[in-house]
Amino acid sequence: MATDKQMWWEQPYRIVQTNLRLIDASLDPASLARQARDFGASAITFNVGGIYAFYPTELPLHARNPYITGDLTGEMLAAARREGLRMVGRFDLSKGTKLAYDAHPEWFVHNRAGEPQEYNGTYQACVNGGWAKDYALQILREGISRYDLDGAFFNMTGYQPVDYSGRNRGMCHCANCQSAFAGMFGRELPEREDFSDPAYADYILFKRRTSQAAAQNIYDTVKQLRPSTGIMGNGKGACDFMRLEIQRAVSRPAPEWPHQPGELARWGAAIGRGRAYSCASTNFLDYQWRYASETSHNHMLRFGQQIANGAQIDYYLLGLFDQPNREPLEPVHRFMEWHKANGEHLTGTRSAARVALYHSRTADLHAGATASGKTRNQCFRGAYRLLLEARIPFDFVSDEQMEDADIAEQLARYDVIVLPNTACMSDAEAAAFDAYVAAGGTVIATGETGLYDDRGNRRGEFALASFPAGAPREAIAGLETYFAIGEAELDFPETRLAHLDGWYFPAAAKPGAEAMLSLMPVQQYGPPELCFPQDLASAGPGVLTRAHGEGRVVWLPWLPEWLYFRDGLAEHRDLLAQLIKRATRAPIKLEGAGAIEVTVRDKGDCRMVHLVNYAGQRGSAYEEPPAIAGLRLGVRDVSGTGKALVSGAEIASGSVDAEGYCWIDVPPVKYFEVLVLPRAKA
Repeated sequence: MATDKQMWWEQPYRIVQTNLRLIDASLDPASLARQARDFGASAITFNVGGIYAFYPTELPLHARNPYITGDLTGEMLAAARREGLRMVGRFDLSKGTKLAYDAHPEWFVHNRAGEPQEYNGTYQACVNGGWAKDYALQILREGISRYDLDGAFFNMTGYQPVDYSGRNRGMCHCANCQSAFAGMFGRELPEREDFSDPAYADYILFKRRTSQAAAQNIYDTVKQLRPSTGIMGNGKGACDFMRLEIQRAVSRPAPEWPHQPGELARWGAAIGRGRAYSCASTNFLDYQWRYASETSHNHMLRFGQQIANGAQIDYYLLGLFDQPNREPLEPVHRFMEWHKANGEHLTGTRSAARVALYHSRTADLHAGATASGKTRNQCFRGAYRLLLEARIPFDFVSDEQMEDADIAEQLARYDVIVLPNTACMSDAEAAAFDAYVAAGGTVIATGETGLYDDRGNRRGEFALASFPAGAPREAIAGLETYFAIGEAELDFPETRLAHLDGWYFPAAAKPGAEAMLSLMPVQQYGPPELCFPQDLASAGPGVLTRAHGEGRVVWLPWLPEWLYFRDGLAEHRDLLAQLIKRATRAPIKLEGAGAIEVTVRDKGDCRMVHLVNYAGQRGSAYEEPPAIAGLRLGVRDVSGTGKALVSGAEIASGSVDAEGYCWIDVPPVKYFEVLVLPRAKA
């Protein structure tokens, strides 16, 4: 256990969140603390207040849990201390009960029709109303003053127009929101939540500013009373460490996205700027079925991805350990014990990746203003998937970093940054990328990247001065054709055509730009007797590349990553992978068949290589994976004898090849493996 209370979250931690129901008031704190400790937890998240108080509150509009007779929160804090556990207090300040609503309806969300956002007797609080700005902070001050908590977690802060049943109840049009929006932008709230309403872009910014201000008020309130209490945030406001959440939602369109844990962990690393982060793995399937447990195999895949990307561990139970579906509990317990024994290798590490994928919240939020906006999420995830499946270690760079004073140093860590159809970006972002390229970096961009500003307004030319194309012409939608791959272009000895379905973005090449791949005119595809090329004249390039300063920008005026997400054909993956590999020398190479993700992290004089096995995941099913054997790993900058943390096997460094890779035989990988290898001395 850490000795410095203010910094305990910088040590290896394993949190169990017991999201209590009202009827759990009869629990025995001493027994629960022992269970959590024996389960392998180093900390427990426990209810304090917000919607309901789990202690004897003195605030008249703060509803008490009617099943409580004493001070359950205080008793649990004492029990956690006796068992050597940290306690994170859970507050849900996002809602109040009818008690508060009847006293002050103006504090709560009302849609354009004046209807409150009520759900099971609770009322959603308006970010700009008196509950969020005053009374919730009174609740927080009361709880923090009473209890010397090690941490504080705040549930569902910010704007929540969609209720637990997935119904969009509409944006808040209360007097507080109307006044605040008019004061910020001098106009009325939008009538529609889409870019056909000219006020909608302002509303996106309004929500962000007011949510961040609310998070800052919470942070400041806690720190004024208890500077030692760590604030656990969601990455969208002030915090000391971050808690993100992994869960399924059955309403999401298929296919199931198995990379959510790694995606969240990479995002946490990017925006955390050195802060610790965890991704809470929900024990349940979805909100509607909180007692239908995920399989243990899914949890293990989640944990493997998290630790591979620097995250700590958080496991989320509704209620207590007496779950009706217990299958995951013992495997998760065994993982917790393994993490406890090996945590020194899993904390305080730094990625050694030389490739980054650009994560743009701005592009996500404003995608609806762009021509190809409906593809945005699948473009990003297609790029994620192809990097992972090409076994290229990668990090995220976030648009929220781009105005940092040291952004040049942050970007300089990477040889290549991939921008997947990142249509919307600010002038400051573009300038940072131009400087990165001029200093020797490579940007690989697709589609409409930089064609719109950070409010979704279309530019007359691409934002990056380093771009290989000038002013764009009218985009072409719905193309069904191919790109011809020349024999001297890249390494495709058995593939001469890559199919194109969807968008193509023609633009004049700038002087000095080089072209690869030739867009074929649309070909006939039926009946079969007429399916042969009739016009092979090039209709445009598939790749434009141009030097800028010491670096280079590569632009693909189409969306191969979107096609890879949808179709999974190797030529789209290999096209981007080859363009990336031309510009970097990876810290690792992995040989052998199998669905394996690989990441590389450094700590002191050790290099950690994480391997995650996806062989048990098939669509929406997560089953026990077969162990993958016969893998060979080439690692740069290591020597000597290391260890496999899961199998316990000793890892002897092999011969070093002409490219500087030391080759190692990898033990069979069941769920995941972590190789700890001594770094070569300079």
